[in-house]
Amino acid sequence: MKSMDLPPLPSVDASGPDVCNSVSLYLAVWDDLSDEQKQRVSAHIASCPDCTAEQRLFERTTRQMAGLAASSPSPRVDQAVLAAISARSRGVAAPVTRFSSRRARRSPRRLITEVVALAAVFMLALLGASQLLTQWVQPQFALPQNLSWNGYVLYHTQTEVSAKGEKMLVTSYYDLGSGSMNVETKMDDKLDVVAVTDSKKVLGMDMMNHVAEWDAHEWIAEEPTFNLAQLRKDLTAGRAVYLGKSTFNGKPVYRVRNADGTVLLLDMDYMPVNVLESSGTPGTAKPMFDTFKVLPTAQVPDSTWDMTVPSGFKLGTMPERP
Repeated sequence: MKSMDLPPLPSVDASGPDVCNSVSLYLAVWDDLSDEQKQRVSAHIASCPDCTAEQRLFERTTRQMAGLAASSPSPRVDQAVLAAISARSRGVAAPVTRFSSRRARRSPRRLITEVVALAAVFMLALLGASQLLTQWVQPQFALPQNLSWNGYVLYHTQTEVSAKGEKMLVTSYYDLGSGSMNVETKMDDKLDVVAVTDSKKVLGMDMMNHVAEWDAHEWIAEEPTFNLAQLRKDLTAGRAVYLGKSTFNGKPVYRVRNADGTVLLLDMDYMPVNVLESSGTPGTAKPMFDTFKVLPTAQVPDSTWDMTVPSGFKLGTMPERP
């Protein structure tokens, strides 16, 4: 199918069954698309669960077909197909393959077996034809083997909303090599909590009431998205799916959909740029973090990871997370 035969690509913020039907056609001829078309299709997939499922179906079909042994239909099948095509071109009725009356006397069990076998052959032929017609494969993407995020710290800020609708500013430092974190959660003049962890234990500090508590895990945000080893495993297992290239804040990025529906953005050096939130409404995915920077470890003070109870603080119970 030539690209000129495809319907026009919908706008990025468009949604609805007609949009998804058009995107499905573009997925079927992915290798024939231009870079611009791939970017627009990927942008829609990133915010549409239905089209994400469609893409994964293509992936599974491609993997299954790749594992099938090469086969060819019986010469009788070739002859019947050629005869039908010839008859159609002459405008006459296609010849009908007749079976001897002996077939009618076969046992019901044997007939069922033959029908099942014929259906299986037909499905294999249909899948093979579909593969040849679409020639669709997943966009090529692989993290470099020598890629490492060690020696860098992620700094990001995020606005969260409490159960009562109050806004909280969460500021985080995350050491990509050691897993150490420093997370501060502030809410106007009502709350200021700092939690520090070395990935084994957590020290929480109520900066307004000078109370400290060990094992304050609820004040530490999970950062599974930025675990490079886990990302490699998820890509290999198909839990994470490469969606193609796009742009973010005017710069090119790779887009990888995680199992939880969020989309990880990586720059051309495969370093984190931001994360798009999971959204069920096409075209509405937003960056998870308001501010996002990758800092060399040397630029972050050692005191950021200090897990000593500050002078003047007493051990007690931290406030519950709003």
